[in-house]
Amino acid sequence: MELQSLQIIVLCACLGSMFGQLFVPNKQATHILFAIFCGSVAMSIAKTISGNIIGPYQYLIGMAACITCNGYWLMSRTLFRAQHSISFQHILFAGAIAVLIMLNQGYLFVSNSGLVNIAEDNLGQHILRELTILLSSSILVLSFWEGCRGYRRASKTEQLQRLLFLMTFGGAVAISKATQGIYANAPLSQEFATTAIILFVVINTQLLILWRSHTTRQQALNNQPIDNVATVKNEVLESTPNTSSVADETLLSKQVETLINNDTLFLQPNLKISDIAQKLSVSEYRISNALRHHLDAKNFNQYINELRIKHAQALLADTDKQKWTVLVVGLESGFASVGPFTRAFKSITGYTPNQYRQKVCQPKSA
Repeated sequence: MELQSLQIIVLCACLGSMFGQLFVPNKQATHILFAIFCGSVAMSIAKTISGNIIGPYQYLIGMAACITCNGYWLMSRTLFRAQHSISFQHILFAGAIAVLIMLNQGYLFVSNSGLVNIAEDNLGQHILRELTILLSSSILVLSFWEGCRGYRRASKTEQLQRLLFLMTFGGAVAISKATQGIYANAPLSQEFATTAIILFVVINTQLLILWRSHTTRQQALNNQPIDNVATVKNEVLESTPNTSSVADETLLSKQVETLINNDTLFLQPNLKISDIAQKLSVSEYRISNALRHHLDAKNFNQYINELRIKHAQALLADTDKQKWTVLVVGLESGFASVGPFTRAFKSITGYTPNQYRQKVCQPKSA
């Protein structure tokens, strides 16, 4: 296959995936960011294909290819973080890289079009290029970290999804670096390999998003409220054989408590009541009933948060972990970010994590 033919295939794949997101019902941030990423990659391919035809104007097209690795990083955060996946500082960091890429392409357009005479060894351009490479490399590491973060506490399905992400992303970076050395003196072969890697990433990422969306829909169906008589009847029929005696419910409550506490399942991020029900092969209704009537919990989230905060209190009081930030303590306690952790901690203890640490760790007066 010729290089240009492969480039056209990749261009079509990117555009297909980008426009395909328009038809996704109930679009999430992941779908939007993936569409932006595909569009940016498509512009990068279009720039390469049209380079010999439009000359320096290819760099104007290249300015639109400014949300590739930075866009993929933002998308990876939305894939594996349920809450507060993207904040202002994340957008600012990704935007800074986009601006640097646009400035680089703008410089190349100006210097190659002859509009302005610029020295080849321009110090400003050198600094701009090196800064872009440095920040882009940092983004690659952060993207890989998103796949690794919370892997051990994830469900089996999510672990497989994370493995697909890590193999796709890590494999693409590793192969790209290897081909740069192998085909150092063969630029066409190097470009062919790079184009093939892009196709590999786009297809695998699209499959991963479809998989994650399917998993999310299944979880939503499992957690949907009882809103009709037929559903109520199904729940009653399902629970009748196993709830004929108080002893059965007591046994179930002990199983729930053992699974969540002894196996420290409460430290798993994004833990849902459906996960517990699946592990014990019972309905979510029975799990909720056991929590309310035998474990004195208002609901599942309250029960899990109380266990997490108790774990966080032990970490904050541990003198060997005084250098741990509040964010690290929150992550180690099963929270996705520092905001929900701080709010839950104050709601239950009456203190913020920092206030609690100061309270329990301050030296006692003689």
